[in-house]
Amino acid sequence: MTLLQEGRPSAGAASNAPRWNVPLKVSVLLQLFPLLEATSVVLLSMVSGMIFDLVSSGHLGEYGRNFGLGVVVAALFSTTAYARDLYPSSELRRPASQFKEVVLIWTAVFLCLSVVALALKVGDIFSREAVILFFVTGLGGIIFARLGASRLFASLTRSNVLAKLQVVIVAQSDVRSLSSVVQAIKASGCDVCQTITLPPASSEGALLECMDKLVEHVRRRSVDEILLAANWADISLIEKIAGHLSMVPVPVRLLPDDIVSSLLQRPFVNVGGTRAIELQRAPLTAPQLLRKRLFDLVLTSAALPFLLPLLAIVAALVALESRGPVLFCQRRVGFNGRPFKIYKFRTMTILEDGPVVAQACRGDPRVTRVGSILRRTSLDEIPQLWNVLKGEMSLIGPRPHALAHDSEYSQIISFYTARHKVKPGITGWAQINGWRGATPQVDMMIKRVEHDMWYVNNWSAWLDIKILLLTIPRVWTGRNAF
Repeated sequence: MTLLQEGRPSAGAASNAPRWNVPLKVSVLLQLFPLLEATSVVLLSMVSGMIFDLVSSGHLGEYGRNFGLGVVVAALFSTTAYARDLYPSSELRRPASQFKEVVLIWTAVFLCLSVVALALKVGDIFSREAVILFFVTGLGGIIFARLGASRLFASLTRSNVLAKLQVVIVAQSDVRSLSSVVQAIKASGCDVCQTITLPPASSEGALLECMDKLVEHVRRRSVDEILLAANWADISLIEKIAGHLSMVPVPVRLLPDDIVSSLLQRPFVNVGGTRAIELQRAPLTAPQLLRKRLFDLVLTSAALPFLLPLLAIVAALVALESRGPVLFCQRRVGFNGRPFKIYKFRTMTILEDGPVVAQACRGDPRVTRVGSILRRTSLDEIPQLWNVLKGEMSLIGPRPHALAHDSEYSQIISFYTARHKVKPGITGWAQINGWRGATPQVDMMIKRVEHDMWYVNNWSAWLDIKILLLTIPRVWTGRNAF
């Protein structure tokens, strides 16, 4: 058995006697924080109502109804925050990562209460101005409290005021990710006081001796948890270790190995009477698809009346400069790999839509003078609003490629076809990040596809709005389209 000393030995091995005078534990503060946060919400509700009454009528007024409102809001917010895992130590230590969800939950609570008050016709009991004041001050109070908790945890941890959980790690010698596991456990506020390396599984005597020494170590020292890092396929070894450790009154937890760890990062879903790991899911749920479709229809329908004069001017310029149709139709690959016809203003003297389509390059003689301006400003893409109305495209999404290019790159880039999981867009995440225009090198297309996949995996309504707002300045300052 190999015993390696880790962390602060004095914290877990000071003496054989029980620890009577110990620092404050993290778990105590974690249990207190939701109560303190809820109390602050109730107090802010009362203070907001009293301030409004004092300003509007010159007296403090009744605090009872404001107290009741605060209790209801605090209960709804805390319950939802618990359900969304916004109270674990890791979340409180990283407040910036949860601000968006805190704002959404807080707003949803007030919207729900507004609907209930309207339905029950009790809205007149509360002043709208006082409720708005409570909404602002309460949200600010929650954000301030979480920022303060994050800094407090960090400060107390550095000063050793908080008692860390004393953890013993029992690991097989061939566990490749042991060092990263130790670092992750330490980062979560635990103290890895011992790391024990197991002997080969074939040596029964050595394993028995190792377990006896481990049990003796746990009985003599103050150990809070035992973590086992072993190959999950070795069921026999895991059962033997669990049997030996059943005689000590401390929790024993089995850490996931490399394969299981990657699976546990995926969502769990109910399938009949059992639980299954979701290896793949649709990028957008049905409600998300509906929101995205409504977003496309509303914005497109609102923009078209204002764009009609511009469309007429561009169409006239294209028709006057060179012979040929004003619109250029080309087959592109869309959602789920289905081909469709895309509409663009014609910018070249030729119309290519065959098995070989050459990308435009700088100084391309095929591009007309009007076409060059249209391509640089992306005005040639405006007719694709018709594709959006037809449901073949979205305003935001991966740019669709010609059939010839799609066939070529799908054989070169292994994850290329995954970009077809959502509808193609007029603009997208790759375009506003500089990957717009020609891709003469495979590495450039790989970068574009990587950005497309990031969008597919991280879609949100806010992300679509951000891309839309950034498209115009990025298009006018971009230099890749010609």
